Amino acid sequence: MSMDAKTLYELLNKIIDSHQIEEICLLPYQNILPKDQYYPFLLIGSNLGIPLEHLHKIFKQAHGIFMNLYVDRNQGCSNDKLLEYVNNDDKEAIELIKQSTRCLLFLNPDFYTATNARKKLILNNLLDPSEELKFINLIFTFPKHSKNSTIWHHRKWIISNIISRHQSDNKFVIMDLFQLEIPIIQRVVELYPKNYYAWSHRHWIISQLPIDSSHSLSFLDDELLIMEKWVRTNVSDHSGFHHRQLCLIKKSQFYNSTIVNFLGISRDNLLGQPLVSENLSSTKTDQIVLLWFNEIRFTRDLILRYPGHETLWYHLRFLSAIWKWLSFLGHIHLIDSKNIEPYGDGENIVLNLWPDFENDLEFSRYCILINSDVDDEHVTLQKRCAIAYELWISELHGASKNNLDSLISKLVEIAPESNYYLCRKLSFRGRK
Repeated sequence: MSMDAKTLYELLNKIIDSHQIEEICLLPYQNILPKDQYYPFLLIGSNLGIPLEHLHKIFKQAHGIFMNLYVDRNQGCSNDKLLEYVNNDDKEAIELIKQSTRCLLFLNPDFYTATNARKKLILNNLLDPSEELKFINLIFTFPKHSKNSTIWHHRKWIISNIISRHQSDNKFVIMDLFQLEIPIIQRVVELYPKNYYAWSHRHWIISQLPIDSSHSLSFLDDELLIMEKWVRTNVSDHSGFHHRQLCLIKKSQFYNSTIVNFLGISRDNLLGQPLVSENLSSTKTDQIVLLWFNEIRFTRDLILRYPGHETLWYHLRFLSAIWKWLSFLGHIHLIDSKNIEPYGDGENIVLNLWPDFENDLEFSRYCILINSDVDDEHVTLQKRCAIAYELWISELHGASKNNLDSLISKLVEIAPESNYYLCRKLSFRGRK
């Protein structure tokens, strides 16, 4: 039984308006029960299925309604007509714009003219921004849509709008909003891994946290626990570790607000830096040192448990650079062993080594020696990563040319397919 575009469009809006829909998906077929009141759509509980064969008709109908209402064909602009509806309190036209843009964004979230129209409705208090966030949550149930930049920018704009409205209000409103964002982002990155826009949005949420609020500190602690579970089960995910780094930096700023974003500091910036003494309480410096020391132990543990993952070693490089930078700030000092809890069962002493240059080398060489007699791909990759880390840390601490040359030669032998190390060897020996 064929249905025209207008009937399909109106039925879809009726279903969404009259039910609490939590998930929408596209179906390769239509509802097989013609007598169903929602035919050809499939509604099971709070889940709605839209048949693929009808997408074009629905989109064309929604597009026609929206463009006729929103765009002035003569002047080629949209502002005047929308403002006219607002000024004249034309509820019917405004409702049609809401419904048509909703359908358009369900099917094509990259339609930025539709998102702009909904922004103007929010600015004119004709659309609840909190409800708009729920609408975007529904769009994200389409796996492909969760990687759409336009809809993520729209979400960021809405949150910024809510923050500006409650700037002088109780901060709990903003913190509650941030708390609601994390489960949504977590679901999206699980639904569609390596989602750049979802992780960027999560980074932005962290950047908005005020560093003078105990609620922000509690939020960060929760986020670090979530990310600890995430990286344990996604040890090759650079995005997860990058976000964890941002959380650690933000938490450090609670103890010392002058600490900058270390992500902009290169290894060259660390070489030859003079010691800078800062007048901080011993409690605050202890908190900073313990924060990063525990992260180093956590990362070393992951490296031993999951050999051969470059992501873990790159995270350890980042931590080593932070450790050295903190030493320039005068923060690094030996802490009373009574304040340091043994990591795990405390049996593996290499996890509890204090992270200075010699102990970093000791950990690297331990990773090379352990299981060195096993012929396994992961063990070989672990050896290569460990030597590369030793080279990196040696350069960071200004090791001699002979030591560096020896490490580069080892890497050329163990990674003959890598032109990078071969070129480094040739260029290094070409130095005067």
